[in-house]
Amino acid sequence: MLEANAKVASPQLQAMKELSDAETPSVRRLLHYVAPVVTQERCIDVLDRFVQDKELLAVAVVDHQRTPVGIVDRGLISEIFLRPFSRDLLHNKRVVEIMDAKPIIVDINAGIDDVAQIIIDAGMRHMVNGFIILENDVYVGMATGHALLEDITHRRQRDLYVLAHYDQLTGLPNRLLFNDRLEQGCRNAQRNHKMLGLVFFDLDRFKYINDTMGHSFGDRLLLEVAARLSASIRRSDTVARLGGDEFVLILQNLESEADAIVVLTGIVDKLREPMPIFEREIQITASLGMAFFPDHDRTIDGLIRKADAAMYEVKERGRNAFLIYNAKMDHGKVERMSLETQLRMALNNGELSLSYQPQIKLPSLAVVGVEALLRWHHPQLGAVPPSTFIPIAEETGLIISIGEWVLREACRQHSSWIEEGLPALRMAVNISGVQFKQRDFCTLVKRLVEEGCIDPQYLELELTESVVMTQAEHAVQTLMDLRALGVKLAIDDFGTGYSSLSYLRKFPLDRIKIDQSFIRHIKNTPANEAIVRAIIALGESLGLETVAEGVENSDELECVTSHHCHEVQGYHFAKPLPGNDFSVWHRQFISSNRCSAGSNV
Repeated sequence: MLEANAKVASPQLQAMKELSDAETPSVRRLLHYVAPVVTQERCIDVLDRFVQDKELLAVAVVDHQRTPVGIVDRGLISEIFLRPFSRDLLHNKRVVEIMDAKPIIVDINAGIDDVAQIIIDAGMRHMVNGFIILENDVYVGMATGHALLEDITHRRQRDLYVLAHYDQLTGLPNRLLFNDRLEQGCRNAQRNHKMLGLVFFDLDRFKYINDTMGHSFGDRLLLEVAARLSASIRRSDTVARLGGDEFVLILQNLESEADAIVVLTGIVDKLREPMPIFEREIQITASLGMAFFPDHDRTIDGLIRKADAAMYEVKERGRNAFLIYNAKMDHGKVERMSLETQLRMALNNGELSLSYQPQIKLPSLAVVGVEALLRWHHPQLGAVPPSTFIPIAEETGLIISIGEWVLREACRQHSSWIEEGLPALRMAVNISGVQFKQRDFCTLVKRLVEEGCIDPQYLELELTESVVMTQAEHAVQTLMDLRALGVKLAIDDFGTGYSSLSYLRKFPLDRIKIDQSFIRHIKNTPANEAIVRAIIALGESLGLETVAEGVENSDELECVTSHHCHEVQGYHFAKPLPGNDFSVWHRQFISSNRCSAGSNV
């Protein structure tokens, strides 16, 4: 159910709150006033009352202070007076002599569920008799067992309905109720010749917020988002939560796309406003995709798929916006699903391979290492860019098995080169954040180093800033464990994320790699040159070596060399090469360097 301090900002949320408040109702709602009889009344008079009132099931017996002392029910008095000669024998007796002197008596504020348990414990005959209700210790009426059972049954049915149809955190309709509302909405749109808008809504980087701030923070954020979404739509519309940070909106009775765009613009603006969460303020963004019934699809499944495709397109374009579906988006999603399926088979089919780009020491131009780069050569599509398939691998979890293969293959190649006579070079391997967060990651690295017979000092693991800064305390311990194995550690794409200097000092790093975006056109871009100079200076102060990525020409090489960068890699020296081609390149490079050195003597 909703938290006690959660905002209630929609009819759906209000209904949920009312249901929550009514979880433990009192017997007051079952109260029915039945005039009692006093202890001195004759049995025959009480019998006549039951005869005259066919609906009367039981009557309370009270003393002169209106304190209940017993109960007489229809079954009891009928049984007594059906005996032979009972009317003649008992008609002058007082009711106190034949009453049930052990009735169930409860306060008007007693909970219905508690009273039900009392009746069960006392015997089911009280379910027939009913029970007596007091207020301030004075008789005020009775309630029947039938009314009690009916109330409990109705509440249980209602609770089951709520559990089945509403999200338990936000109180919004869940997937089941959303599907029903969408089906009804489409029928209404068709009948009234109107448009219906279906919006798929996803918070940007919610997993990161959840991981860094905690799940309680994430839950409170979802409550705030639910309240803002509910406040942004009309009463005839629907906001539902499908799970996680996935929401959907059903906008009914639209005249045109322009009506929907006004609503979406308002939602995006509303979400950009700071959100107070646990005495902190956080700003978030969202990706929204919309499809229209009947313009984009006349089927429920098709409409859902197309709204989802539009949302995915927003994420592909950088998030924090909304888009309306078009046919190209659908094609892109189908293509992605096809790639996902084929990527699952690529490893077993031998379609994945590693290429190696040399890392050159400055100013000697000695080859000191390589970076292993994953490649996918599809039999029909050809070379699939890493920027296309790596995100798919990370989202689906395939990166775990692929990453293990990359590490094993890199270690194998290192040993193979040594057997060919090449010197022992540093082998740098990129590690995904998904891999790094695995509990057994250090154990895996240790096992693969031993299997590959590689000296761990020649294996370098590259991680991005964002990976190590997520749950930084945990990252420090994992990096310490890796360092204990003897492997080297580097921060990749440095400068593109956000690093806390206090944590950089704690991390047992060996080098930082300057992102190629700062190296490109560095000679003619003073800002880039200033950034590179600052990163190199930071590295020096932390005792870290620096590697400039993406050096493509002599001007860029000259510039980073002049600022005392330790190493470079890039097309100026070599493109990433398959293992056998790298062996050939290495021998040629060493030979040409010797010739150059000889000619300068």
